[in-house]
Amino acid sequence: MKKIQLLKSLFPFKAPKLENDHEVANFFNSVPFYKPTELKVMKNLAQELGVKEIAVKDESSRFGINSFKGAGGLYAMGCAIAEKAGLDLETLTFDQLMTPEVKKVAERITFYTATDGNHGRGIAWSASVLGSKAIIRMPKGSKQIRVENIRKIQNTEVEITDKNYDNTVKEVQELCAKDPNGIMIQDTAWDGYEKIPGWIVKGYSLIVEEFMKQMPEKPTHIFLQAGVGSLAAGIVLGLEERLAPEDLPTITVVEPETVACFYKSAEIGDGERHSIEGLTKTMMAGLNCQTPSVAAWPVLRDSAKFYGTLSEDTCAQGMSRLAHPVADDPKVVSGESGAAGFAYVYEILANPELAKDREALGLDENSRIVLLSTEGDTDPDNYRHIVDEENWF
Repeated sequence: MKKIQLLKSLFPFKAPKLENDHEVANFFNSVPFYKPTELKVMKNLAQELGVKEIAVKDESSRFGINSFKGAGGLYAMGCAIAEKAGLDLETLTFDQLMTPEVKKVAERITFYTATDGNHGRGIAWSASVLGSKAIIRMPKGSKQIRVENIRKIQNTEVEITDKNYDNTVKEVQELCAKDPNGIMIQDTAWDGYEKIPGWIVKGYSLIVEEFMKQMPEKPTHIFLQAGVGSLAAGIVLGLEERLAPEDLPTITVVEPETVACFYKSAEIGDGERHSIEGLTKTMMAGLNCQTPSVAAWPVLRDSAKFYGTLSEDTCAQGMSRLAHPVADDPKVVSGESGAAGFAYVYEILANPELAKDREALGLDENSRIVLLSTEGDTDPDNYRHIVDEENWF
C-alpha cells in the first residue's frame, strides 16, 4: 500500500558561515572527461499535476558509472592525494594529479570504504582514474550485481560482510588502521573523522553549479533523498553559497520508511542525531543508512523545512512514472534510490487525499520543483520488473 509521511521541522533556520567553493567547479572544469549531466524538464507532467515546473537532474550519466557518486569521490580522493603531495587544494587541477611525481604518491595509497553499492563504485572508479588502489566492503544483503559492478574495476578488492551498514563501516576502519598507506574514504562523518567526508560533500556542490545554470528560474522547492545525508548536505550548502536565505527553495529531506534516521532525529526534536537499530532493509539500497553523518546532520537540521518518508511501492510508482513519461516529456531511467525524491513529491501531487500535505509544503501553480535522479538502473532485474511488469498507470 502506497504510503508517505510528512513532518514539519521543529528547528529554526540557521544560515551557515560559508566559504567560497569555486575551487570545486574549477577542479572539475580542468578534468578533460567532465561534462554536466542533463536536466530533464517534465513540462507535460507539471501541467497535469498543477505546478509550474518539474525538473529532474539525471545523474545516471555522471562519469559513466550510473550514479552521482563520482563527483564526491573524485574530488575528495584528488584532495587526499594532493595533500599528501603538498599541493594547494584551493588551486588544484586534474593535470597536477597526473604529473609523474604526484602519480607516484597516488600509487602508494590504498583507499578503504564501506558501501551499499554506488559509493563503492564511485570510489573504485576514482581510484582507477587517479592510479590508487581501493578495498571495499559491503553490508549483508547487498545485491550481487552491485558487487560485480565494483569488482570489474581495476585495482579494486570487494567483499560482502555478514554485518549491517554501520558495523561494516567499523570493520573497514579496523582494516584501514592496519595499513600505513591506507586512507579511509567514507561519505559519512563521525567525531574525529570529518575532513574527507567534508571534501565529498563539497564535491557534490558541483551538481548545484550545473542545475542553477540549467534552470531558467530559481527553484521554489527541492526534495533531497538522504542515506547518511552527504549528498543532501552538499546540495544545501551549494544552494546557500549561491542564494540569499530568502531566495532558498523549500528543502524537504526524503528517506525510506524502514530506515529514516533523519526523520527520527527530527521527530525526537532534541537537536541530536538518532540511529535506527538492527539490520534494516529497503530496496532503496543507497539510502539504507542508519545514522546521520555528523557533518550532514547540522546542515540539514538547520536548513530543511520538512522531513518525509515513503514506502517501497510509492518509490516503485515514481520509478515507473519516470520510465513512462507523459506525452513527449523525456524519459528518465531512475533506480530505487535515484527515484525516491521524485516518487515522494509525485505521490503528494497526484493523490487527491494528500491535499493537506501539498498545502503544507506550499506546492501550487507557481511552484518550480527540482529533483535529483541520483542513479540509473543499478539493479537492472528489479528495475525491469518494476517499470515493465507492474501496471502503475
